[in-house]
Amino acid sequence: MSSVDRRKQERRRERVGVEVDRRSAERRHGNRRSATRVNLELWMEEVSGDDVYFRRTGNVGEGGVFFDRAIPHSLGTMVTLKFALPGDREMVVARGEVVSAAGSRNGLGMGVRFLNIEGDGLERVRDFIRRIA
Repeated sequence: MSSVDRRKQERRRERVGVEVDRRSAERRHGNRRSATRVNLELWMEEVSGDDVYFRRTGNVGEGGVFFDRAIPHSLGTMVTLKFALPGDREMVVARGEVVSAAGSRNGLGMGVRFLNIEGDGLERVRDFIRRIA
């Protein structure tokens, strides 16, 4: 077996191990979210350092957002998110931290926990969730 083949096998083993561990931990502990989330497909602008990304959400809650089918940043990465909720013209600007990196059907996704939301953005997110939920 070549060294390239050995490295590929090692990477596969490591990746499977992490995903299996994360899934089994979630099964043991249940849903770790403290706030209600609603399914919502919405474009958000994400700023991470000097980079700007446009990501599609899978769900949103007052505590954070999950980006479905997104190539994730490393856990702990700090990001700034800018978005407008449906029916709202004013932008919500939130500072967040990447807290999960996996989980959707095809294995890609990223969860961001809101650390700070500017102005009345948190109240607008709460109102939107109450209307939808």
